[in-house]
Order: sequence, then structure tokens, then C-alpha cells
Amino acid sequence: MNLRNRLTLGSASVLGTLILLAGGVIHGYYRNSTGRWNSFLVGDPHQGAKLFFETKGCARCHPVNGVGANSAPDLGFSRSPQSSLAQMVSAMWNHAPSMWEGMRAQGIAYPDLDREDMVNLFAFLYTAHYVDEPGDEGRGALLFVSKGCARCHGARGTVNDLAPDLANLKGIDTPIVWAQTMWNHAPKMEARMQQLGVAWPKFAGDEMNDLLAYVREVSGGPRRETALLPANPDRGWKVFQEKSSLACHSVNGKGGRIGPELGPGRQQPTSIVRFAGVMWNHSPEMWRASEARNVPRPAFDGRQLADLVAFLASIRYFEPSGSAQEGATLFVERGCAVCHGPQAEGTRNGPALRGRGRSFTMITIAAALWKDGPKMYRRTRELKVQWPDLTEGDAGNLVSFLNTPMND
Repeated sequence: MNLRNRLTLGSASVLGTLILLAGGVIHGYYRNSTGRWNSFLVGDPHQGAKLFFETKGCARCHPVNGVGANSAPDLGFSRSPQSSLAQMVSAMWNHAPSMWEGMRAQGIAYPDLDREDMVNLFAFLYTAHYVDEPGDEGRGALLFVSKGCARCHGARGTVNDLAPDLANLKGIDTPIVWAQTMWNHAPKMEARMQQLGVAWPKFAGDEMNDLLAYVREVSGGPRRETALLPANPDRGWKVFQEKSSLACHSVNGKGGRIGPELGPGRQQPTSIVRFAGVMWNHSPEMWRASEARNVPRPAFDGRQLADLVAFLASIRYFEPSGSAQEGATLFVERGCAVCHGPQAEGTRNGPALRGRGRSFTMITIAAALWKDGPKMYRRTRELKVQWPDLTEGDAGNLVSFLNTPMND
């Protein structure tokens, strides 16, 4: 064996050892955290539907896509103005006092919801609502042309032999399936675009959401996201390793440095569709980086991407980013500090929220609101403190603040 081959094998061996060591550290971090239960993706939407319509009585007030009573807002896909998880939790927080007052006035028993129940409920609402930022199908139609998609793909029955007509593609219009489809077909699309001399299109901001809204409108057919849940973050962690993602991306500071860090505390996409846009935008660069290191480009099938997304959600990848400093200011301004202290260190009126070895996400905020909210509400009335309203941005800032260590 010549020197070059020995060096190559030696480098590969060292890289493999480092990846295994990093994997052990990350897995320990993941397994020892409560984060794996903080995502609706691990919930069972069928159990959530049963909770909503039968055992917990949510449908006595709220309909979902027209099914149920109509004395409270419809939480379904086509009717609710709250589309992202952060928006839904913020609306739930703001609406809570009037909901509690209404239940008390009607003599409706307050249903118990534990963490598992809350995760299952949000899994159901996700599949009924496809929790994600809304898109504009009109802008999506314009993007379909301006980004060059129409050069290969037909739509609404138009004929184009280069790629499938979108009207004939069924079941690709939900966030996880869309992300998986876009990723798997990117290499073939790139080769075709190079033949046609078309530049690789990139999507910024909400453009991928707009494009998906247009695809939903023209494709139709059954939606398949329910079949992908409950996703399994443990399987997702294995997918993350098996697909060699750890060779390029780090989690919690451990792993490769070729691609961006995937853990919390950085500006990340807050939705699965935006995640699809990030994957698409960087696909050519990732493909070339993989080729240069003899790392096979991963493809995903079945539940693999759903499980991978569940793993990323468990490490707070999709949580809304925010400013811990602004969150600290909001915590005082909105009256939270009256009970919990200015640094959320706890007082005789309320427990400490920071430094307790747990992480906060939108799901944990919702679960805490449901469990302790009525008591909190009574306490604010006793102290003559106004119940704080939250916007989506407020929620991100407060979560960032609550997740900072006490010594920061």
C-alpha cells in the first residue's frame, strides 16, 4: 500500500473515531435531557383526536375544520389564523382566562392533561392543521414560474414531458412529505437544470411556504402526514448517524464543522417547510461536499425524515429563536417577575423557572399553562396583576430567556 493510501485510510479512521466519540457525547446529552418529549411529532394524532372529541371534551367549544361546536375558534387547517406552533401556543395563552371563566360559568369540569396528552393533542392539531407558517398560493404560482419550476413541471393539466405534472402528484403537499420529496429529487433536478442551463433556484423567507401553498392547490389528493406520526426521536438519532449527518453537522458543539450547527441557540428555521427550503438551497453544496469526502448523499424513505425531524425537534432545532435579553425585559414588564422573581429565580409567590435542569419549548409552555394556569390566574387576580398577553415574538424571547443558565 502506498503512502497516499495509508494516509487516506488513516485520516478516515481518525475521522470515524472522532464521529463515534462525538456521537456518544451527543447521545448522552440527548438521552439525559427531557427534550425528547417536548415535540408534538412524538405524539399520536389518533389518540389526540380521541382526547379532543371524546375524553377531554375540547370539541364542546372548539370545532376542527367544521366538526364540533362553534362557541370557540375553529382550530382546523382552513379556518384558524394561527398557523405556526408558536402562534397557536401564544393564542392559547392569551385566550386561557376567558376559557377558564367560560368553563366555570357553564359548570364544565376542567379536564386533566398531562405531558403525553398535550403532545398527542398537538399531534392531532398538526395533522388537522399542518402547523406551519401559512403560504400564499398566488405568490406561489408566480414563484413556480420565476424560479424556473414551470420549465420542467406542468401544472393544472399543462403538458411538459421533462417532469411530472403537479396535478398528478398526490400526497406530497404536507410539510414532512414535501421536505422529503424535495430532498430526494434534488440530484435529478440539478442534473436536468444543468442540461438546460438553468441556475439553481433558492428560496428565501416564506417563499417555500408560498410554493407549497400553490402545490397544495393544484395537486389535491389524500394527505399522508397522519401515517408518519408518532415519529420516534430515537430512530431519528439513528438516522442522523446512519446518513453520516454527524460528519458534517454538529449538535451541542460536537460533530463535524462542514455544515451549520443543528442544536438550539442559533438562528434556525422555525418550521418544517422552512427546513425544506434550507435543505433545498444548500443541496448542491452539500452534494459536492459529500462527494469530496466520499460520503454518500443520503436519501430518505418511509418514516425516516419524520423521525429525523422529531430528533431535531427534541434538541429544540425548530423552536422560535429570540433574544434572551429581550425575554428578561418582557418577563419583568409583563408581570411574570411578581411571582417568579426578576431572574425567574423563584419567590414565595411562585417557583423558580430557570436553573432546574429542564428546557422550555412551546409544548412545555402549553403543558405548564394547562396544568398550572388556573392557579396562576387566580394568583394574578389576588395580586391585582394583569394577565400578560403574548405575541409569537414574545414567546420566542421568553423561551430563550428561560433556557439561559442562572449564571448568565
